[in-house]
Parts: sequence; C-alpha cells; structure tokens
Amino acid sequence: MTGISPTLATALLGVILVAVCAALPAQEPSSLPDHPYWERPIPLQGNAPPLPPGAEEIIANLSADGCRPCHQPQWEAWKGSLHATAVTPGLLGQLGAFDAATQDDCLACHAPRQEMVDQWWKQGLDSTLVRSGVDCATCHVRAHVRHGPRTVAETPHGQVSEQPLFRQAEFCAPCHQFDESGFSVNGKPLENTYVEWRQSRYAREGVTCQACHMPEKQHGFKGIHDRQTIRSALTVEARRTREGIRLRAGNTGAGHALPTYVTPRVLIRLEGRATDAVIEHVIARRMRWSRESGWEELADDRLFPDQWITLVLALPEEEGGRISVRVEPDYDYHERVYPALLNMLVDDLSEREKSYLQQALELTGDTPYTLYQLDCPEWSGHEAPCEETP
Repeated sequence: MTGISPTLATALLGVILVAVCAALPAQEPSSLPDHPYWERPIPLQGNAPPLPPGAEEIIANLSADGCRPCHQPQWEAWKGSLHATAVTPGLLGQLGAFDAATQDDCLACHAPRQEMVDQWWKQGLDSTLVRSGVDCATCHVRAHVRHGPRTVAETPHGQVSEQPLFRQAEFCAPCHQFDESGFSVNGKPLENTYVEWRQSRYAREGVTCQACHMPEKQHGFKGIHDRQTIRSALTVEARRTREGIRLRAGNTGAGHALPTYVTPRVLIRLEGRATDAVIEHVIARRMRWSRESGWEELADDRLFPDQWITLVLALPEEEGGRISVRVEPDYDYHERVYPALLNMLVDDLSEREKSYLQQALELTGDTPYTLYQLDCPEWSGHEAPCEETP
C-alpha cells in the first residue's frame, strides 16, 4: 500500500495505535535486566550443527510442525492459542500502512524470528512462515540450541540447555510490557502487564505469569478469550436484599489489572424482571482519540488485583431480577478500530488487505461470551443469594 497522505497517516496512526503495537517496540522496561535471550528480532539460527545420519532433518526443521511428532500435546495446545495466531487477519490487513521501521517493530512481537521478518519483506502477504506467529522456536531455540526450564542431557536435538528465565515472569515481559519510552496515556503505558504484576501480592508471593497462563506447563497461554480462565479470575457474588439486588465483583485471581489491555471490556448488567430498572457497569480502560486532542483516557474502571466493586439495583419487594456478566475480548477492535480502518483506507487498501480487515471485523464479533448469569428472587423477608443459571 503506497501513497497515503501525511494527514491520513496521522489519523491512521491514531486509530490503530491500540490495535497493533502502539507503533513502538515493546521492549524491556528499564527496571528489567537486559537479558540477551530476548534480543529481537531473534537472530538467524544459522546452520544446524553436524549430527548423526538421519537426524539432520528433524534438527534443521524449526517450524512448529517439525516439533509436532514428538511434542503432540504441546503442539495441540499451542495451535489453539493466540500465540499461534499472533499474525491475525487484522494485522495483515493494516501492517502495510506503516513505514518499514514500524512494521519491524510490530513483527518483533507478532512474528519475532529473523527468518520470519526476512520472508515478510520478500513475500509480504504471500509469506507463510510469518503466519506461525509466536511459535515453538521463538521461545525455545537460539542458534539451534534448545532451551527450557531444565537441562535434558540427551534428546534428538542434543542437550536441552536450562534457562532459568523460563520460570520467571520476566520471560513474558518483552512483549507484554511497554518500556518508559513506549506509548502512554494519563501516565500509564497501553501495555503495562508486567509492572501491574510486579506491584501486586502475586509477585511478592512468587506467583508468576506461567502459574496462571501455563498451568502444569500447558502451552495454551489462555487469557481473556477463555471463559474458564476468566471465571477463575473474576468472582461475582449477588444477594437479594430488601432494597433490591446487591452485587460484588472482585479480581480474585488475576495478578494484573482485569482486563490488562485497552481492547477488551466486561459488561455487568443488573435488571428487574418486570420494570425497566437497569444498571450497567463496564469494567475496562476506555479511550478516545481525535485529531485535535490525540489520545484521552475517558475512564479506567478495571479491577486491579484483590480489588472489589459493589453495585446496587433498587427493586420493589415483589419483583425479582436478573444479572448477566458478558466478556467482550475484542470490543475496541470490533466497534472502533476495524470499522475506522475500512472507512479511512477504502481507497488505499488492496482488495486482499480489505478482505483481511473485513475478516477481522467478523472474527472479533464472534468472540464475546457470557461469563455469569444469575437469577435473583423476590424479597421473602430475609436476604437470599442470587443463583447462577445455565
């Protein structure tokens, strides 16, 4: 895509800063050690070391499919993860709108291996390797040496080298924390997950990112898109009182803000069965961008670790009520980002890029799910819990 005017480029940047990668590298914060393991892009692996006859093919194949025969459970979990789909249709549809340096910055997290970056610049949208996203080799291979949380003396690859970083939250920070030069609004980076964790009791208690997102070493990396994961993080309690419905919601399981990023939202709705009594509360960091004032934070109603909120809906004693808690993981993408891109770039996108963005718009519309539904009885002379319904 070429020929975008400076004015359109400025507006475009405002629309998609949140969507891609804030147009800035998500590097280690200054408070983190400068660990050489996470140089990005990850340098070319070079030639595989000499090995016994018959072993060369499995060693030289750095694709995730090359790992599958011996690591089937890990491959299956990864294949269904957001790491495997880090290069999304939404990213492919808009990446060409940026200059070369910014594209490299985005790929440094979305397709971090130099082999991927090189293929992107040679083949663009026809690149297949780049679509592997954050694959097995991204985390486990450096210069054809395999690394993991422990040493394994003998494998078909040779020795697996222990890397203590695998057991630390710092392993995740390079792509899940903007540094002090990264994009911030109201003094807070758009991606601040590691710092949020570090300031919580979870860090003090040694509960790392891996403990929640890789339980029992699973490779699904589940988060806001997974209902069971969020049910383990967001607790909702509700009771029918004489005055109406009293609801408490708390972040009891996430070691960072819930949600940690700006694109999702959680919508809590309390309503009466017979009247039009309704309360809605949004758990999110809500943002707005305009050409005149740039980015503004409208509200930050996220729940930080161990934080609770209380909502009260007044109801007549003879009226019961309902509660729904809905998670919309890609709310900002679906409602703001992709429609704006399709509108602003209608004359600048190729048909293929427009197709990717349209696909992204449809996919993000399919991700919301109901986290909780509760039914609350009429007042019966004493307080009673609201019961969860299917």
